Amino acid sequence: MQNKPVSWYKRPEKFALLLIIPLQIIMNLVGLFPLIAEIYVSFTDWSPTSGEWYLARFIGLENYYRVFFRDRLFWEAIGRTLFLTVICVFTEFLLGLGLALLFTDNFFGKRFFTSAILLPMMVVPAATGYMFFMMFQKDGPVNAILSLITGQSIKVDWFVHGDTAMFTIYLADVWQWTPFMFLLMLSGLLALPQDPINAAKVLGASRLQVFRHVILPMMKPLIAIALLLRGIEAFKMFDAAYIMTHGGPGTATQTVSMYMLEIGFRAWRLGYVAAEALLIVLAMLLFAWFIVRPIFLKR
Repeated sequence: MQNKPVSWYKRPEKFALLLIIPLQIIMNLVGLFPLIAEIYVSFTDWSPTSGEWYLARFIGLENYYRVFFRDRLFWEAIGRTLFLTVICVFTEFLLGLGLALLFTDNFFGKRFFTSAILLPMMVVPAATGYMFFMMFQKDGPVNAILSLITGQSIKVDWFVHGDTAMFTIYLADVWQWTPFMFLLMLSGLLALPQDPINAAKVLGASRLQVFRHVILPMMKPLIAIALLLRGIEAFKMFDAAYIMTHGGPGTATQTVSMYMLEIGFRAWRLGYVAAEALLIVLAMLLFAWFIVRPIFLKR
């Protein structure tokens, strides 16, 4: 007796696909409409005070021309943000990887110290900004500790000078997001196959050689993804930095997110901000592509 063919919708994999299609359509529409609206608005001079966004005057590429050739403050904010992103992510990666290597071994109190290290990541960024703002006041605990160590009265105005204000933002970001790198690196190290590592040890390789020639090559895809995720998040830095410095003194610590807030929601030039935001999104997509592409080409 010939078996009757099973209907396509009765196959488990096809039925699972059928279940997720409606939600996938909704998710795509939810993400697609704001993107289309942003692209359209970026070609207009729309401001909330001028009426509905879809009735705004079409000005073509004028916003993009202003961004590239007339907006010096925007590119200065981009440079500042890139500088902060690079030094913060690099420091967080080194500290996170170093701590993860220490925590691959078992020792007394490992669970407690792991929880303690992860704690800063659970703090709301706005709360982190307020905490560091209070710590680095002229009469705050940081100056008090420095005075105790040096035996002299230290009264540094951390937020009055651009370099010191930038340094406080750097410290706040490293304190809060090193645990994120630590968690990713520790997860990757614990998931590595042990046979190549044990074989290298049997052949007489030192711990440094095992790390450099065995562990690090196997960790490269995870490291690339970790740097990508943290880099994108760091580039959007706003909450803590804004509460600590408001971009000051002057514009010395103004990140691109702060600048876009000023232009978009205080000057109400939302068409212009939409053009800036779209350029940043495209730059982020290119950055993500160059980071992720080599990983998938090797598979």
